[in-house]
Amino acid sequence: SALERRFVWFWSSMLLLCMLIGFGRFAPFYQLFYALPFASTMRSPSKFFHVVEWTLVILCAYGVHGLCRSGLEAPAPVLRGLSARLKAWWSQAAPFDRNWVRGSAIALGLSLAGWWIYADSRDRLVAYLQAVDFDKATAGAIAGFSIHQVGWFLLLLTLGLACIALIMSGCFNGRRPWAGALLLGLLVAIDLARANVSWVVTWDWERKYASNQVIDFLKEKPYEHRVAALPVHAPPEFALFGGPRSGLYYREWLQQVFPYYNVQSLDEIMNPRPRLDEMAYRSALAGDGTTNTLHRIARDWELTNTRYLLGPAFPVDVLNRQLDPARRRFRIAATFDLQLKPGISNLTTYEDLTAVIVTNGPYALFEFTGALPRATLYANWQVSTNDQATLTTLASAGFRPDQKVLVADALPASYPSSAAQPGTVAFVSYAPKDVVLRADAAAPAVLLLNDRFDPNWKVWVDGKPEKLLRCNHLMRGVYLTAGAHKVEFRFAPPIGTLYVSLAAVGVALLLVGYLAFSRNEPRSPHGGSAPSLDGSLSMTGPGSPQRTFKPRRPTRLAAN
Repeated sequence: SALERRFVWFWSSMLLLCMLIGFGRFAPFYQLFYALPFASTMRSPSKFFHVVEWTLVILCAYGVHGLCRSGLEAPAPVLRGLSARLKAWWSQAAPFDRNWVRGSAIALGLSLAGWWIYADSRDRLVAYLQAVDFDKATAGAIAGFSIHQVGWFLLLLTLGLACIALIMSGCFNGRRPWAGALLLGLLVAIDLARANVSWVVTWDWERKYASNQVIDFLKEKPYEHRVAALPVHAPPEFALFGGPRSGLYYREWLQQVFPYYNVQSLDEIMNPRPRLDEMAYRSALAGDGTTNTLHRIARDWELTNTRYLLGPAFPVDVLNRQLDPARRRFRIAATFDLQLKPGISNLTTYEDLTAVIVTNGPYALFEFTGALPRATLYANWQVSTNDQATLTTLASAGFRPDQKVLVADALPASYPSSAAQPGTVAFVSYAPKDVVLRADAAAPAVLLLNDRFDPNWKVWVDGKPEKLLRCNHLMRGVYLTAGAHKVEFRFAPPIGTLYVSLAAVGVALLLVGYLAFSRNEPRSPHGGSAPSLDGSLSMTGPGSPQRTFKPRRPTRLAAN
């Protein structure tokens, strides 16, 4: 129909547009599109090919619908034998159908020739793969797999073209339309199953997420500390555990086990779009390769509440001497070894390993007692509205983060209490978007929560909203008067976009209701209106007013 053709043109245009945008800077109008607001923030324009895949599915559905309408719903000719049906159809086929069959046969022939040339070039392909640093066995496996995939393509292309040609010829018309639909669906199912079988991986989640003695230690009140891997290059004998980018720690613990048990880590699995304030913080606390900046490593752990460190077991005096020579706040909490999980006889993947705490084990869980608590009170604060000056102070060797907090917002001047402790803070509850604390301040103080600052976080003190403070450049805080308080930090982003989405859903529901319950007046084949329910007949013609005739009593339609 005309409406369906317009939809086909629309989705075809969308396919072409998204394909061009997906090429990113290689597209002919790259500068025009990526000059739009937020378009330049797309890290991978190739994601538009997801939309290309959706449009291909939609166009395929239209194609299958049209194919079934023309090839399966038409009356079946009274002929016997497949060859007779094909000859009869070919003699009466439309020019487009004939040209489609010819073009498909040419495409199939060219594909066969291309596959033969590609398979004949196997030795050169293997040589090329070896030249780009693959060993001979791997290069041969890659070449063989690639050639076999082209062979699968040819087989499925042949079956698909034959299936479509049979449906177009009317071989499944009459009482056998289900056979054509079943054959086409079966071909698609076989193709998808073959293509996706290698990507379906079954996990024994109970074995994969089984805890161990080290995880049991870290998962106790995980909101009170963070964990990180020591930034050291482990020798080959420690390769099983590895550093923050390899081994059991990165592949299994950081990506799988830690999230499962809510263990919070300073190491990031992926952060493709770091915020500007985070980048400035990382740059300020990064070392320059000299001994003068080694203290910044420990300062980073101190400011971010990173209390536990994992890595190869070596004398803790090395850490104290290099990173914290003045206060020597590193100690070994436990040493452990890696063993096969119960029931596993051969090591095949990292998930087969478990950690067992033993005396003088090759791996160690270090404790940095100088890490700031996740939540603490400060009676001594300094207002620092210049971010660069704040970062310089935080990175300086003489600064004491345990005695003073830097606040980026205006506050009254601090008058440190003579009491030994400014007060205590305890967690009532901790959830990703809602943190509740109980604070008992001995004097006016700033409560520092060592979690990331964001303006969408809101804070309530004793049920009343208060100003959220940005502390130590990256963290959250709130000003408290002396006394006992209930403090709640809650993530509450603006809901304006939610209203827009709800309005769009409401409009969509109204449109669906209108289409479902509205009744269209039937049209006559000549363009006029069909008789209405009351027996009247509207007659319209070009350039003439509408005329309505209404019989005085019901009439019978003549036989003619």
